[in-house]
Amino acid sequence: MLKSVSQTALWRRAALSWVRGRELSPQRLWPLLREPGGLESLLGLAQTELSERLGSRERAVALLRSVDDTEADRWIREVERGGMRAVTSFDPDYPRLLLEIPDPPFVLFSAGNLERFHSPAVAIVGSRDASRYGRDVAARLSKELSSVGVTVVSGFARGVDESAHEAARDGPGGTIAVLGCGIDVDYPREHAGLKKELQRRNLMISEFLPGTEPRPGNFPVRNRIIAGLSAGVVVVEASRRSGSLITARLAGDFGRDVFAVPGSVFSPTSAGSHELLRDGAILCRSSQDVLAEIFPALHAPEPARPESPRVSLSLSSEAQELLAALRREASSAEELAREKDWPAATVLTALFELEEAGLATSDEQGRYGLRRS
Repeated sequence: MLKSVSQTALWRRAALSWVRGRELSPQRLWPLLREPGGLESLLGLAQTELSERLGSRERAVALLRSVDDTEADRWIREVERGGMRAVTSFDPDYPRLLLEIPDPPFVLFSAGNLERFHSPAVAIVGSRDASRYGRDVAARLSKELSSVGVTVVSGFARGVDESAHEAARDGPGGTIAVLGCGIDVDYPREHAGLKKELQRRNLMISEFLPGTEPRPGNFPVRNRIIAGLSAGVVVVEASRRSGSLITARLAGDFGRDVFAVPGSVFSPTSAGSHELLRDGAILCRSSQDVLAEIFPALHAPEPARPESPRVSLSLSSEAQELLAALRREASSAEELAREKDWPAATVLTALFELEEAGLATSDEQGRYGLRRS
């Protein structure tokens, strides 16, 4: 498609001009860019014909002038002096998987390690008001996926997203945070420390111009990037009106696998996840469920075994009670909930603790028992 370095530079300038001018949207222009001849063919059309194709004279003028917009060159040099980088859809660093969606951003503003674009990726998303169970599950999935080289993509929000980024950031796969505001805008404010950490070894990106404040309408737009970057999307916890369900729907539209983590039937933050499962999402009980479906050559790490029996002293009282019950016989989570008269979420959180400590394991039938040395 590209014929020379100079042509690459011109097309990069054009993409920067489009995002500065805003007359041309990805939704409007990509169907024409994907026609035979692409941008070069469009630039060869007369203005009247191009106006018909684009639906207005203003759009045609913006496109024809974009390759000569030297102001875009000066503007991006100033932007990049601030520490961020612009990656256009014509650059070799642009993520190939994202180009497959109908309307990829013309430009991704980035800060951090662009190598994260070239690793296998899975999105982990969920509620901002996540329960402890949801945050723990997000952290476990993210840590295990990152440990085998899978990059975890999420939206840098509170709750599930935050847990996913924190757990994945130090692994080989690392993490990509997709923002609903400008890269240079501190949002959420309490994530300022996490933002600095991610920019060191991982990656933060946004299609929004520097200085763009977070607005409600930005986040559904942002979600298509999360889905587009990823081979699959895991919804950990989501209410019926959660933005995570938008990400899941988009992933399905893009032909990506959609997974959902089961939660308590009493928890409103699991209602959307359960509806996804009802509608055909893949059940996610562990990172192995994700890897087996998307990246079968990779394998989830074995849970760490306890260094000594004293590890149980750091367990919650609920986990210690379940440990005593498991010493008697293997049981399902439902059986344990009935026996203890506890909410399902309490049982699942305690079982998660025991698995993390290497004290319990589950079989294919979903029954939990003691892990044997």
